Amino acid sequence: MRFAGKSDKGLSRRNNEDAYCIVDLRDSLGVVVAAVADGMGGHRAGNIASKMAIEQIQNSLEEEPINTESFQAIKDRLKDILEVANNAVFDKSLTDPKCGGMGTTLTIAVIGKDSVVFAHVGDSCAFYLSGGEMNKVTTDHTYVEELVRLGSITREEAMTHPQRNYITKAVGCFDDVSADYYSVKLIPGDRVLLCSDGLNKMLSDSEIAKIVYDSDNPEGICAVLIDQANIKGGLDNITAVVFLNLDEVESNG
Repeated sequence: MRFAGKSDKGLSRRNNEDAYCIVDLRDSLGVVVAAVADGMGGHRAGNIASKMAIEQIQNSLEEEPINTESFQAIKDRLKDILEVANNAVFDKSLTDPKCGGMGTTLTIAVIGKDSVVFAHVGDSCAFYLSGGEMNKVTTDHTYVEELVRLGSITREEAMTHPQRNYITKAVGCFDDVSADYYSVKLIPGDRVLLCSDGLNKMLSDSEIAKIVYDSDNPEGICAVLIDQANIKGGLDNITAVVFLNLDEVESNG
């Protein structure tokens, strides 16, 4: 398996409120755990929220490993990890006036050789690429996504809706958090992409898929994805984490 991650503040934002991690547990558990967080909140609070969430994931994995025996076991552990991250961010928002109301999206992937389990809150994304095609695994927790689901607006209308950035679910905004969980089977050659919305709102699915399929170098893929998102405007922070289910082993990040 090859993997890499990269984050960039983009061309329009003063600070980078995205954060990510890649934790290589292949020697002990046969999996790699990755996460992408996109913070929100004034006075740099979004930056604090995303970093706190990522740090809590890393700390949780050090304190207690993931039971990888089944989807349910992984889901249960991810639920615990999300609760720890949520509590840390929420408590900080209550005790530090500069952090009031902060929160963060959080998309986590537990990637093994044969499958991936995702936990997802907010509007960062996970994509699964196989057989030349790309599928979005996660569903955005946004107001416009709910309108699309109800049939009130079309997918095209959602792209320019004035409330398209309104998130309906995030980590750290309340004293409890609920996530969506997904499981995807992997075969040799498959690819997985985690990203903040600063990437997939700048590039179309077809543009992203072409870049991810064009190379077997995950570091290069991440760099091109971010470069192209900036060329298209770079209106937000941009983070990409790429996994290639190939025989060779190469890790970065």
